[in-house]
Amino acid sequence: MYKKVIVIGGGPAGMISAGRTAELGADVILLEKMNKLGLKLSLTGKGKCNLTNTEPDISTFIEHYGKNGKFLINAFKRFFNKDLIKLFSTLDLKLKEESGGRIYPSSDNSWLVVDALKKYLRKSNVQVKLEHPVKELLHYKNKIGGVISNKGNFLCDAVIVATGGASYPQTGSEGDGYRFARQTGHKVTPLYPALVPLNIKFPIIPVPADAGIIGEQTIKELSGLKLKNVSLAAYNNDEKLAEEFGEFYFTDFGIDGSTALKLSSKIKEEIMETELRICIDLKPGLTTSQLHNRILKEIENNGKMNFNTLLKSLLPKQMIITFQKFCKIDGSKRIAEITKNERERIVNLLKSFQLTLTGTRPLSEAIITSGGVDLSQINQKTMESKIVSGLYFAGEVLDIDGNTGGYNLQAAFSTGYLAGESVSKKETNEKN
Repeated sequence: MYKKVIVIGGGPAGMISAGRTAELGADVILLEKMNKLGLKLSLTGKGKCNLTNTEPDISTFIEHYGKNGKFLINAFKRFFNKDLIKLFSTLDLKLKEESGGRIYPSSDNSWLVVDALKKYLRKSNVQVKLEHPVKELLHYKNKIGGVISNKGNFLCDAVIVATGGASYPQTGSEGDGYRFARQTGHKVTPLYPALVPLNIKFPIIPVPADAGIIGEQTIKELSGLKLKNVSLAAYNNDEKLAEEFGEFYFTDFGIDGSTALKLSSKIKEEIMETELRICIDLKPGLTTSQLHNRILKEIENNGKMNFNTLLKSLLPKQMIITFQKFCKIDGSKRIAEITKNERERIVNLLKSFQLTLTGTRPLSEAIITSGGVDLSQINQKTMESKIVSGLYFAGEVLDIDGNTGGYNLQAAFSTGYLAGESVSKKETNEKN
C-alpha cells in the first residue's frame, strides 16, 4: 500500500509536489489555508507570471542564488527549466520567451498557470482541501505522524511543507512553515525582505534666492520617472556593498524596478542596521573625462546655449529641475559662463547622483522572503529533513532566494518536484 502524504500549501511548490507524489501512486491530500489555490502565484511578474528562465547551464543558473545556490544542484538535475516547460506543454499551457530568457504564459495571464497546475492535481487524483489552515505537525520520536488543522486531524506517513515565505501575507503566505520548522526542532535563519523596493530621502538643498530655482527638493518631483541603462551602487560610508546595472523608477517613497530589486537583495542585512548611500551613475557608458570633453565641446560650439537646454541633451525632462537644484546652477545661465567648479559639479553629479537609502519597504511588500529553514538540516538530494523522518520542505520556506527573471519560481518547482518524487521513492525503497 502506498504512503499517505499531506502537502501543506497550495502554491507552486505545493501543487507540483502534490501532483508528482500522487502521479507516482501515493494517496495525497493538499491542505490550503485560503479559499483558492495559487493566490500568490497569480501576482508574480505583475500578473504575468515569469515561470522560469531558459539559461541552459545549471552552474550558471545557480549563480543567481548567491551562496546557497549549490543546494539546488540535485533538484535542478532532476527537474530543470526544460522539464518544467515540457510539463506545462502536457497541461496545454502555451508559453513564450521574452528578453533575458524569461518564460511567460503566452496569454500574460498568471491564472492560466494556476489552472494548469490544478489540472495536474486533478489528473494525479490529489484531494484538495481549501480553507484548511494547519495549526501544527504531529510528530513523535523524530518521525512525522500527521497534521492538526482547524478542521480536524490528518494522519499520514509523510508531510511536505510548502507554505511559502512571509511576503504578501494577504495571499496566505504568513510564515507558517517557519513555525512548523521551529516546532520540529529546525533552525530558521534570520528573515529579510528580498527583491523589495527601497525607501530613499533627498538631502535638504539650500538654494540661493537668486538662483532662479523654485521650491525645496522632494522625491515626489521624480515620482514615476524611469531611468534606463544606469548603474546603482550602494555604499556603507566608503565601502561599496553592491552594484547593479539596468533600469529602475522613482516612486512616492523611493525607488522600484528590476535594478533596485536586485540591489535590495544584496544589501538586505546592512540596510536593516544603518542608512546607506546610493550612487546613481546616470552615464555609465561615458568616463568622467569624456563627459568633460562633451560639455567643453558644447561650450565651444554653442556658448549662448543656456544650462537648461544643455541638460535636455543629457537627462530626461522630468529630472532637469531636480538636477539644477543639486547643481545649484540657474537653468537660464549661458553655458559659456559656467565656471570650472560648476562644470566639475555637473560631471560629478552625472557620474554619482547621490541619495540616502533609509531602508526597504516592509516584508509584506517584498516579492520573496530571504532566509528560512536552515539548509544544513535538509537533505539536498531528497528535500527530507535530517531531523524528522518523513518531513520534507520545498519552495520559499527554505533559505534560498534568487534574482528576478524566473529563478525563484524555478527553485520552487524544482524543490517541490524533487520532494514529491522522493517521498514515493523512499516508500518504494522501504518496501524493498
